[in-house]
Amino acid sequence: MRILFHIANSPFARRTRLALAAKGLIVELRDVRAHPEFFEESRRLSPLKTVPVLVEEDGRVLGDSTAISHYLDRAYPSTPPLWPSEPDEAFAAFEVASLVDLAVNTVVDLGGRYHALRTSEDWETVRAEAMERVQRALDALAQRAAALSRPTFSRQGWSAPDMWLFTAEHWLASLPARAATFPVAAQVLSLGWRLPPELSRWADQHRDRPDVRALA
Repeated sequence: MRILFHIANSPFARRTRLALAAKGLIVELRDVRAHPEFFEESRRLSPLKTVPVLVEEDGRVLGDSTAISHYLDRAYPSTPPLWPSEPDEAFAAFEVASLVDLAVNTVVDLGGRYHALRTSEDWETVRAEAMERVQRALDALAQRAAALSRPTFSRQGWSAPDMWLFTAEHWLASLPARAATFPVAAQVLSLGWRLPPELSRWADQHRDRPDVRALA
């Protein structure tokens, strides 16, 4: 059985689940936050010690959502591609993915992994510089999404850049509601960034997709 170690609300895990769904691949989900034994198993299996972690049916293990998506395209070439191959669309797709990862990785790191360093006298300088990059990335993504003449970045339809952007928007937009019960959400919100409304309007087109609804 194919296994995915994940966290239910993680944008990295959610985009991997969407990628697996697009490929039509069945996977057993193991939530590492809900089950400590799954957390320990995932850390034992992958040297990255992050989620998601994919365990293939033959026992091979791969971490990192982007690496997993590229592997899926090569391992299952007869299924719909996740990443476009036509040069112009590939350029746009990789640009979207890189901007998403810059924004999400930065707020995750500063709001979670390194938030304990906020008492340092250098924290405000680091935070301000990092949030400037995050906001530039979010604003650039908003411009790209608003300029589309169709709901998706690829002419072929729903693909990896859509999955990357949709799960990032959903995660960022969900933080205020989660902040009261999830301290990391409050910490991420405290960093000082703004979710452009153009991104939410773009994401609205995809919220009722069956694969998206299945993530809940």
